[in-house]
Amino acid sequence: MQHTQRSDTKAALIRAAERLFAEKGLGVVSVKEITRAAGARNESALHYHFGDIDALIKEVFANRYREIEEARSARLAELRLDKTSDKLEAVLEAAIAPFLAACLRKDGRLYARFCAQLATDPRFEIADMINSIGMPSLGTLRSLLVGCLGSIPNDILATRLTRAFTISLMLAADYARQIELANAPPIEEATREAVVTLAAFLRAKSPRTKTRPAKKAP
Repeated sequence: MQHTQRSDTKAALIRAAERLFAEKGLGVVSVKEITRAAGARNESALHYHFGDIDALIKEVFANRYREIEEARSARLAELRLDKTSDKLEAVLEAAIAPFLAACLRKDGRLYARFCAQLATDPRFEIADMINSIGMPSLGTLRSLLVGCLGSIPNDILATRLTRAFTISLMLAADYARQIELANAPPIEEATREAVVTLAAFLRAKSPRTKTRPAKKAP
């Protein structure tokens, strides 16, 4: 019974923090606000379960991202079984569709807004957070994307893939905003537009590729 109560309190703190961070911002919400919104008896509950507020922020990110990871893994597994896995658009759709689909729910929209803030907060490095969580789909995703973009120099491609993830978070947050304003396109259209945006960014000509000047006639 006591273990169940602790689990319930921890889950309530995560949900309360996600909502407050999304609505007010990461640097504004206090420990007192979170514990009060979660229905916890005192502020020590947050420190007991997470240590500090930064650790709670990381857990808020990881908690719902695990659901998105599961859906993405299933889509990528299907890609590897058919002959579309070498097409960039198909890979990108498998990557971003679960995130956009999550925005159809209110809690998913809160999460998208939270992630958009997290991506621009200098205190956190999302790539490191994902690595610490352990997301197997990312290795598959990276392998498929590298296979589609072999003409891009490796170091530039690595930077682009990191930035593409940040762009994905912003696209999801924008779709969440459109839904809240009741002017969002259907999920299929939003997904296609996101895929086109990401594909154009990843395929962009490398600045190192220079066109040789034409030789002057003698």
